[in-house]
Amino acid sequence: MNLAALFACFTALWLGGCSILPSAGPTASEVTAAGQAGNEVLFDVVEVDNHVVSTLLAQPKESFHARFEKDGNPPELKIAAGDTVSVTIWESAAGGLFSEAPPAPQFPSGSRPGTEPLAPESPRPPVETPAGPIPETDQLLGAPNQLPGAAPETPPSQAGQPLSGNIPPTVPLPIEATGTAVNQRSATIPDQQVAPDGAISVPFAGQVPAAGRTPAEVQQTIEALLASKAIQPQALVIVKKSDANAVTVTGEVVAGARVPLSPGGDRLLQVIAAAGGVTRPAEIAAAGGNTTPAGIAAGGNTTPAGIAAAGGITTPAGITAAGGITTPAGITAAGGITAPVFETFVRLSRDGATATIPFERLVADPAEDIYARPGDVLTLVRIPQTFSVFGATGRTDSITFDAQRLTLSEALAKSQGLRDDLANPKGVFLFRYEPASIVRALDQPIATRAADGTSPVAYRFDFSDANSYLIADQFPVRDKDIIFVADATAVQVQKVFTLLQTVTGPVITGLLVCRTGNIKC
Repeated sequence: MNLAALFACFTALWLGGCSILPSAGPTASEVTAAGQAGNEVLFDVVEVDNHVVSTLLAQPKESFHARFEKDGNPPELKIAAGDTVSVTIWESAAGGLFSEAPPAPQFPSGSRPGTEPLAPESPRPPVETPAGPIPETDQLLGAPNQLPGAAPETPPSQAGQPLSGNIPPTVPLPIEATGTAVNQRSATIPDQQVAPDGAISVPFAGQVPAAGRTPAEVQQTIEALLASKAIQPQALVIVKKSDANAVTVTGEVVAGARVPLSPGGDRLLQVIAAAGGVTRPAEIAAAGGNTTPAGIAAGGNTTPAGIAAAGGITTPAGITAAGGITTPAGITAAGGITAPVFETFVRLSRDGATATIPFERLVADPAEDIYARPGDVLTLVRIPQTFSVFGATGRTDSITFDAQRLTLSEALAKSQGLRDDLANPKGVFLFRYEPASIVRALDQPIATRAADGTSPVAYRFDFSDANSYLIADQFPVRDKDIIFVADATAVQVQKVFTLLQTVTGPVITGLLVCRTGNIKC
C-alpha cells in the first residue's frame, strides 16, 4: 500500500509539474497562440523568410532629402524687421549731395602768377637783345632733365622768338592744384536697424521699404529715389546682422548657437561646424569643465573634479573609463560633438515639420546634407540605442548598440548566443512595434488595439534551418527591440525529473536501506 500511494503521488506531480515549475518564459507554441484571443488580434506572428527581410529593407527611411525635397536650392535671404543694415551711396562727380566740392587751386609758396598786375607806365631803358646766348639765362630756362654742359633745347613755342625781359617764365603747378586728385564722392550712412514697419531711413530719399526684400532690390529703390537729386547715384546695402536669417543649433552634444546664414547658402554640416564648442556629459558639466587645452591632455588629469579644476575637458582613455566620453577627431572637427557617432541623431524642425536621422547618415550621404533655411532649428541629441534579451540565452540583459546598424545575428552574438541545454532553435522571437504601412506590406492584419499608427509584431526565426542564419545576418535590429528565446520542450521534462529526484531520492534511498538491512521501516 505504501508503494501504491507513493506511485500515485509521483503521477500527480508529473501531471502538474509543467505548470508549477519555474520557467524563463512561454514556450514557442504559447507565444504563437497568444497572438490572437477570440476575434481580436493582439499581435501578428510573422515567420521570417527572405521575402520578409526584403520587404523590411525596402521600406523608406526617414530622410531630410525626402521630407524637405522642395527646399533643394539655397534660400534667397531677405531683409527682415530688426536687421542691422549699412547703406553707402556713391556719385559719379564731386559736388553733389553725398560728395565733396573740388578744392580751390593753390599755388606753391614763393611763386608768382604768370601775368603781373598792371602798373603805371614808367620810362624804361631800351633792352638790347644779346647777339649770342647768355649762359645764366640758358641755365635758368633749360629743360629740367638736361645734363650739365649739354646744348640747351629751344622750346617749340619760343622757336625763333626773342626773349622778353619783363615776362618771367611760367612755372608748372603741382598735381593738387590742377584738380586731378581723387575727391570724396561717397557717403556711408551709419548702421541702423530696420524699423518694425519694415523701412529704413536714407537722407534725401526718406523712408525706404526694406523688410521682405533683398539688398539688391533696396539698392535699386534708393537709386531711383535719388536719381533727380544726386549725380548718377549708386547705392550699396549690406546686412550687418540678421537674427531672422539664422539657424538655431542646440542639443546635448553640441554647444548652442545662432548661426547666421551666408547669401551663398549653408548646408547642415556647415551650420553644425559653425556652431562650434563642445558639450559635456552631466557629470562633467556639473564639475564645471568646458574647454580642451592641450595642457590637460598632457597632464592626464582625468577625473571630473580634476578637469574642472584645470579649466576644461580632455579625452584620454582615463576619461573614457571615468565618464564614458569619446571624441573622435573627425567628429570634433565637424562641430565639437562629444558623443559617439552612432549614438548622435540630428533633428531638423522646419515650417512645422520635424525629421530625425542618424548623424552618421548625414555625414555619409551627401543627399541628406541639404541647405539650411532661415528659422531652422537643428537639435543634436545623444540617444543610446539598446535592445533587450530574455530567455534561453547566455546573457539576459539590455545591450547597447556599438554601431548605427545592427543585425539579429550580431545581437544574438552579443548576448552570447543560444544555450545548447535550454534553447529551442525554432522558438526565437523578436518583438517590436511596426508602422501600419509596414504591417500592410507584410500582408498582416493591424492589431485590434493598435494606436498611434503602429501595430505590435512578433517575428519568428527557425534556427534549426541553416538558411535562417543568413536571413538573421540581414534582418535589422532597431532601438528598443525585444529578443526572446523560448525553452525547448524537453527542458520542462528535464525539470520534472530533477524535481522528482530531489523529492524522491531520500525516500528511495531509505527503502533500499530497509530492505537490504532487514530493518523494519
